[in-house]
Amino acid sequence: MITFVYIAENKDLGFEDHLKDSSGLDDVEILHFRERNYAKAYNEALKIARYDHIIFVRDDVEIHSRNWGGKILSHFEKTNFGILGVVGSIIVPMSGLVWEKEEPLVGRIWYENYDTYNENKFSEVFTGKVIPVITIDDAFFAVDRKKLKTTFDEQFSEDSFYDIDFCLSNFEKKGKIGVIFDIKVLKKEFNDKDDSWRDNRNAFVKKHQQLPNRIKPEILVNKSGLKIENPPKVTMLIANKNKPVELASCLESIYEKTQYLNLEIIIIDLGSKDEDLQAVENFIVNHGNTKIIQLKSDHLPDVYDEAINTAVSPDTELLFFCDSEVIFINDVVSRLVKVYTENPQECGTLGVRMHMRNNMLRHFGLQLFSRETEDGHELGLGYQGFQSAYKYKNKVVKNILGSSKDCLMISKSLFHEIGGFNKDYLHNLDDFELNLMTILHGKKNILVGNAVCYYLGREMPKFLPDDFMTLVNFVNNHSEVITPYVNLVYAA
Repeated sequence: MITFVYIAENKDLGFEDHLKDSSGLDDVEILHFRERNYAKAYNEALKIARYDHIIFVRDDVEIHSRNWGGKILSHFEKTNFGILGVVGSIIVPMSGLVWEKEEPLVGRIWYENYDTYNENKFSEVFTGKVIPVITIDDAFFAVDRKKLKTTFDEQFSEDSFYDIDFCLSNFEKKGKIGVIFDIKVLKKEFNDKDDSWRDNRNAFVKKHQQLPNRIKPEILVNKSGLKIENPPKVTMLIANKNKPVELASCLESIYEKTQYLNLEIIIIDLGSKDEDLQAVENFIVNHGNTKIIQLKSDHLPDVYDEAINTAVSPDTELLFFCDSEVIFINDVVSRLVKVYTENPQECGTLGVRMHMRNNMLRHFGLQLFSRETEDGHELGLGYQGFQSAYKYKNKVVKNILGSSKDCLMISKSLFHEIGGFNKDYLHNLDDFELNLMTILHGKKNILVGNAVCYYLGREMPKFLPDDFMTLVNFVNNHSEVITPYVNLVYAA
């Protein structure tokens, strides 16, 4: 059913028993080669292997999963993937240095020891799925010989770049390569970057002059509908100025994706040109749940405060702040409300998973981190998973730091209780403090990872030094409560 292939100076019966026993398969073939040119040895294996499903594995690998062989066979049977590995990348850069940056990587592998500290987790674990990539790591990979488009290029000597070239060459001929999550692989040693590595890199770059090559990551999303009994009133607030096209796209996605009926939408116009304002009014004319109010301030904490006090319906239970450059991918409103109604007394803020237009992740929650410096510790901030391919969960994650105000839900009563957005912030970072305030009030902030949208604006918001210092002072004044939500980054 499966042929194993490994290269070692001497035949290792213990290693062969480990491969067979852990796979859970009885009908296996094991091919051992002494040839140090991996491409040459693997091509020979492709010719002589008894079975079409062939697993190439480095001799310093341990597999810490049981009965995984049938899972690989199932993936090959049910999909059109021809090459499967446990770690891969959606980008092959011009340099050929695929593994230098973590953001495009997918999968997980352990190095040196099988423990939590040595787990290299480049993405979340999507059990049972195959994630498309361009290339995979050669520590452990499987092929379906019938689906390969080309073989290994034997100009690559020894053990480097032959694997990336093999995958890229198959990919360029429409072969499908993927990462699976069913197998826990430990590689006990790192490969050396010796003279052959440098020669092979030069040969690789010379051969592939059309790099970089990349694929868009898939956005994992559930678009099924949700039914909510006794839905509470939600008011969505969208501030906008001179962005009629972006706002129309945002509203169109909301109207198309949202099945939630107890929703009102208030567009807060901040001084758009007359023709832009008229375009928006024409667009919403047939949507009775949407209205426009005009406010002249550009200071959003003041704008939201005035809009909530003067325009939001008295029976509104939930406020939903939404940027005009957000595009809904599924029924975000229903998914947030569903989580809220499960425990409204405990709920703080509710946020969403946001992707950029290239499908890379923009936001899976806010992040504060403390970086060690020569002068002490320095506070930093950002978005969880920013610019990564798959560092997110497609499910609800509770008790997080919080979420961006670009797409944020909170109960109206809690918003008033904590005083809304702090008006001391001039431009940004008021959402960081808002989320921290809900924690100080004993609430749990939630990231609803199956509520998904695009954000088409600036990748990472800019902030003023004065706003940053306001946030730093707030964190320092409440460090005992906030510290558990701050990630520590140690100096190398």
